[in-house]
Amino acid sequence: HGLDVIGYHLVNLLIHLINSLLIYWFVNLIFITLDSGGGYKSLFHNHASIAALFTSLLFVTHPIQTQAVTYIVQRFASLATMFYLFSIIMYIKFRLTLDGGNKNCRGEKIGISPLTYYLLALLAAVLAMKTKEIAFTLPVMIALYEFLFFKGETKSRILYLAPFIFTMLIIPATLLYMGGVAMATRLATDMPRLDYLFTEFRVIITYIRLIFFPVDQNLDYDYPIYHSMFNPEVFLSFMALLISFITVTYFFYRYRKTLPVIRVIFFGTAWFFATLSVESSIIPIVDVIFEHRMYLPSLGIFLVISVLLIMIIDRCRQKLVEGTVFLSVIIISLVFTGITYSRNNLWNDEIVLWQDVVSKSPGKARGYINLASFYYDKRDYDSLIEA
Repeated sequence: HGLDVIGYHLVNLLIHLINSLLIYWFVNLIFITLDSGGGYKSLFHNHASIAALFTSLLFVTHPIQTQAVTYIVQRFASLATMFYLFSIIMYIKFRLTLDGGNKNCRGEKIGISPLTYYLLALLAAVLAMKTKEIAFTLPVMIALYEFLFFKGETKSRILYLAPFIFTMLIIPATLLYMGGVAMATRLATDMPRLDYLFTEFRVIITYIRLIFFPVDQNLDYDYPIYHSMFNPEVFLSFMALLISFITVTYFFYRYRKTLPVIRVIFFGTAWFFATLSVESSIIPIVDVIFEHRMYLPSLGIFLVISVLLIMIIDRCRQKLVEGTVFLSVIIISLVFTGITYSRNNLWNDEIVLWQDVVSKSPGKARGYINLASFYYDKRDYDSLIEA
């Protein structure tokens, strides 16, 4: 469509809606696996569809997703996420089919072979790898899912996973071919790796804050670079993240047999940290923070939130509590929808968008440069000179 962006936005929006449906399917499959394929019995297996609904609702309405959907080039993030989700879903279907679990809602057998599911999973993994580097963690998450939720002979399971592990070579090989070692290990910056890592501890806390309190969103953050692990902000951020992960891990090992749903919480936590690791670890990227980087990782947090809400419903077993939780999720989703709508309004006008950036990042040059260029397009020379 050339410079007519309507088609681009429609496709991006369609991908986002497909992702929300894939998440609904994925979360349902997690609980099906927990009930049957893995040999564990969920304490609230009847609430699987509710957990799936909550997770997909939070994902599809949250304003932090705006940048991945509305910023056209970040189809990289949403499309890679679509292939990522489809791959792991197809792998789960493959494993369930092997265990005789390939049935429709009426309990009738579906004539799709395990090999078909497996090949679709592998194809989607390759497509994800060729779309964006965040897909590098996909084989890790499939392996984690296999050992968390399924049972079987170790040798067979390793054979199932081996082709996916080999797909991890696609991304480094592609980057080496395109730009050599430099491009494969850093992106447009000479920032020391440890400085980037220290900064990312703070950035991850900012991402989590944006999930729970999506205020002061910014297209172009002027984020400080930290040079020491012993900077109080860095150290406290690191300890907060470490304590959170250790706590979840402790509960997982303590209750994984008596409370199998803790496996889902552990998986959601691991999903968040693993899928964020490519862009928030020791591979320096010129921009230390971008909201679209939370598109895939946010699913882990939304999954954990939804499971905890369902645990409250299951524990209380009262219609009042269930209704209160439902109403709360609907209200939160409506609030998120309103914030997302408002946030999207900024993208209707490039001058308004970059004025917002300049107001929030007054010490960063890029906002003024972009604002000035759009003033030039409109022949508003006084504003251009001021910018």
